[in-house]
Amino acid sequence: MKWIIALVVIIILGAIIGPLASGNAGYVLVQFAGVAIETTVVGLFVVTIVAIAVLSVVVSLLRRLLSKTRQGRKWLANRSERKAQNIFQQGIRELLDDNPEKATESLSKAYKKSPDNNIAALTAIAACLNKDAGKATYWHDEAGAFYDNADTLLQLVSIEQLVKKDPAEADKEMRSLLEAKPHSANVLKLAYRVFKASGNWQQLKELLPELRRVTDLAPAEFDRLEYQVYFERFVAEGRKSNEMLYNEWRSLPSKQRSDATIRLSYAAALKHLGDYEVSARVVLKGLKRGELQPAAVNSLHLFNAKSEKLLEFVQAQLKQDPENRDYLYALAQIAMDNQDFSLAQRALKKLVEIEPSSHVYRLLGNAYHALGDSQLAANAYKEALAH
Repeated sequence: MKWIIALVVIIILGAIIGPLASGNAGYVLVQFAGVAIETTVVGLFVVTIVAIAVLSVVVSLLRRLLSKTRQGRKWLANRSERKAQNIFQQGIRELLDDNPEKATESLSKAYKKSPDNNIAALTAIAACLNKDAGKATYWHDEAGAFYDNADTLLQLVSIEQLVKKDPAEADKEMRSLLEAKPHSANVLKLAYRVFKASGNWQQLKELLPELRRVTDLAPAEFDRLEYQVYFERFVAEGRKSNEMLYNEWRSLPSKQRSDATIRLSYAAALKHLGDYEVSARVVLKGLKRGELQPAAVNSLHLFNAKSEKLLEFVQAQLKQDPENRDYLYALAQIAMDNQDFSLAQRALKKLVEIEPSSHVYRLLGNAYHALGDSQLAANAYKEALAH
């Protein structure tokens, strides 16, 4: 019926447009095998449209006739299955070729030609790999009840998109997924990103052993993550009260309190919260036990002048090894912090003789400037630029 209506409309339009255009219609001449056909442009257009419409009607009628017979139905079904199979194989190739977007399109076309729960499930996987949570959800539902409890990939995609909009809600869903899949590498890797975004440092602290196992972080990168997790956790407790911070520290097993990264994060949190003296004591204890290295303490600027015992320890180490670069730098830090610029200048001057660097020369310039020696300060700053 639709084709008949369209055909009538086309004929009517042709009947109207033809006469209107007859004043300057434009002609088309077609010659082939001695036969010449001459017509107007409008006429050719109308005839072409009518021919297409008639051809479509004939094809539709033939399909209907074929579908009435057993052999016809079989032929049509085989033809549809062959098309679906070809499109399905194309989708698989695209999936294997790391093109999940095209794979999703191809597999969805295959499903429409030959509906099958397995194809729908595979389309859901392709949509998950393409990070399209909407399509993945649709195709997962199409796959049916058999796949209801196999939705980890879909949940990962949904949470990954949610964390950008609502980190708190993503955190909630992530914790629920972790309960169901506590040892899944992909779940743990996403949990690392989600809990960082939401600031859930306690949850991250609990996940650190598993994260060490599954993440591809280099040892130095993992140490930075561990430092940040414990630092943020200590600061959060310290903002509640000094007692809460101390209890958090003491709640850790002795092995963890001896760990250099965790001890440094505790000392850094204490300094961040303004408790310089206790921070210095934590550092001193770690240095005496050999749990901390002075280079690591220097990197976090944890040597400070609030502890006389820490200064005495650094000086004692320099008496044993006067050219120890790390302890020379530590002495300079403590002296600068204590505004003893003369001592700082002596330590830094010796340090640049052993290991000159831009940073040390700049500090030496600062010390000279504080002592009022502008010429030596200028010379040190020039050396800093040269290195």
